[in-house]
Amino acid sequence: MIEVYENNKKEIVNDLKILWDYMVLNQHINKCDIIIGCGCANLDIPIKCAELYKNGYAPKILFAGGFGKITKDEFAKTEAEIYKDIALKNGVLENDIILETKSTNTGDNFRFAEQILKKNNIKAKKILIVHKKLNERRTFSSAKAILKDKEITITSPDMTFEDFINFLDKNKEKTENVISVLVGDIQRIVIYPQFGWQQENEIPKKVIDSYTNLKKLGYNKYILSEKTIKEISKKEGLEENIKLNTFNW
Repeated sequence: MIEVYENNKKEIVNDLKILWDYMVLNQHINKCDIIIGCGCANLDIPIKCAELYKNGYAPKILFAGGFGKITKDEFAKTEAEIYKDIALKNGVLENDIILETKSTNTGDNFRFAEQILKKNNIKAKKILIVHKKLNERRTFSSAKAILKDKEITITSPDMTFEDFINFLDKNKEKTENVISVLVGDIQRIVIYPQFGWQQENEIPKKVIDSYTNLKKLGYNKYILSEKTIKEISKKEGLEENIKLNTFNW
């Protein structure tokens, strides 16, 4: 896939820019009751959480994450535990950190976090979520579907699109995984609202076209198959609602 990236870089970068502009929300943030740092392989997230905490955006941080599809092979401890270690080194008081260590996906980050907040009698009406730039829309959509009675905003560690492309150029061995995750996230923005796992999002045609282009180039590692979608829809009792022709499976 490195050769695919190098041979089609101009087209790939153009498609990535379209998806970047769609996925990055750039929301204005205000003070809130708690910060939720969503676990993944990105270690800038707990640093951003610590920065927000020290600047008075929230009195506590909840780090959510067990072992995900990438971190299960890279981390010796859960995402939340590693985030805690980094936050402590960046000036967050241990008593102000709460951990959720069971979740393996974004939806469960919020389902399990909500359970922990209730168990600890923490009343959090306003929640500030921190995740990666390219996860903003999908993560925000998941939070809005699951934490229905909360006021949700989302932010992420500073990164420009140029920074993102520079990262890919310097880490070409990671291009397949990084781009495939993004392509998979676009598919889930279509599929998951049908399961009630995300709120609905309007998807412009140019986003669908860029998604399709990247998928055809082979960035399909995290695409859900028709069989998998049918299995999930059956499990959720939603067989009649699922549009299996979406994006021409």
